[in-house]
Amino acid sequence: MRWVVLGFLFLLSVLNYTDKSVLGLAAEPIMSELNLTYDQFGLVGSSFFAAYAIGSIVLGTLTYRFNSKYLLMMIAVGWTISLASAYFVETLTQLIILRVVLGFFEGSTLSMCLVHLARWFNSSQRGLATAIMTSGTTVGTYLAAPLLVMGITNYGWQHTFALLGVASFIWAIFFFFMRDEPEQPLVEDVKSLASNKEVPFKHILKVFVNPYVLSILVVGFVSMWITTWVLTWAPTYLTQIVGLKPQDMSLIFAGMGIAGTVFAICAGKFTDSLFKKNKSLIKSYDRVLVTVLLVGAVSYAMTTIVSSPVLACVFLGVGLIMNTSLLPLNAAIKTLIIPKNLVGSITGISLSISSMAGIIGPWITGYLITIAGDDVRSGFNAGVIVIVSLYVATAIVLLVTRKLKITATEKENESRVAEDQAKLEVAIDQ
Repeated sequence: MRWVVLGFLFLLSVLNYTDKSVLGLAAEPIMSELNLTYDQFGLVGSSFFAAYAIGSIVLGTLTYRFNSKYLLMMIAVGWTISLASAYFVETLTQLIILRVVLGFFEGSTLSMCLVHLARWFNSSQRGLATAIMTSGTTVGTYLAAPLLVMGITNYGWQHTFALLGVASFIWAIFFFFMRDEPEQPLVEDVKSLASNKEVPFKHILKVFVNPYVLSILVVGFVSMWITTWVLTWAPTYLTQIVGLKPQDMSLIFAGMGIAGTVFAICAGKFTDSLFKKNKSLIKSYDRVLVTVLLVGAVSYAMTTIVSSPVLACVFLGVGLIMNTSLLPLNAAIKTLIIPKNLVGSITGISLSISSMAGIIGPWITGYLITIAGDDVRSGFNAGVIVIVSLYVATAIVLLVTRKLKITATEKENESRVAEDQAKLEVAIDQ
């Protein structure tokens, strides 16, 4: 049953990123029909991320009190309502409202999925499970594009939006018949993980500012920075700098996405094996994560040096593959180092902060290209060097904070039980 549940979470991730990418793919007909300028259309995109940041905090925090299964159904229905309203969009304001509603309900998707996944997979299984779940983001971004373009071209953007909404509603209906949690409780081998305990919500700030938790937040921020750079600038880089034809670019781009998905799943399985063997986050997740960051840094840096189109594609491809692994590794670690009742809330807050990278990152690269003037390649290279710097800095932060994790030792658990018992006795005496 747990693999069926994981399949549902994978499909939700696919729908999540398909909904994100459909606006950009439908940009031309939407701008033409609504008579929008480029800056007005850009405002539509920014409004989505603004609402996304708010929704990730507001709805992500609900996981502290409510069942994650029904919260996931709620956000899927929210997607349906926003996307189906495309039939009523006739002005810029109405389009912004559509994307604001969608962004608000999509903001908490990852946090809710992580909470629900942790109910079905123990700590030594979450690397692979998280990688499979988050691979839906790659499918929704890279592989769904041809189908969306076909739908927009043949049926119109309103029908395409609405069909995506119907898909979300069908998902919610079928997910309703899934179990809330396994019949048998999960058995954890590593008792010292913070995810094995619960803490009062009032201590959320104390957990959030733990140095290692903050370092994982940095990983999420950098991952979002690279992801938005890829979506915004990688196709242009491949055509204008590398010199590929648009059709060849799209095939290579899709191939990079597929390779990244396969690698991320293999990396998740590998980290599970290491963690199951040595019961150490440092000797499993940390080592893999730091290695991915350093290999990615070297690969991106090489794209600024080589002149061969083949080598440029190879090094860029390796860099993109490494970045594809950051999200599942980062997400899996969150479910291990954060108390289980705060995973959704803290993930929501971190996603809100990370979403800022989606606004800042593409703009900085665009600015660097602009100030480079006619030397467009040097502008792109400057943007890539920023990525390399972020990768290296993040690896250093992880190495510095890796031993400052939140733990739940047996002594701590016994102390907490004794404290609760004392409070109960006082209450009875009163």
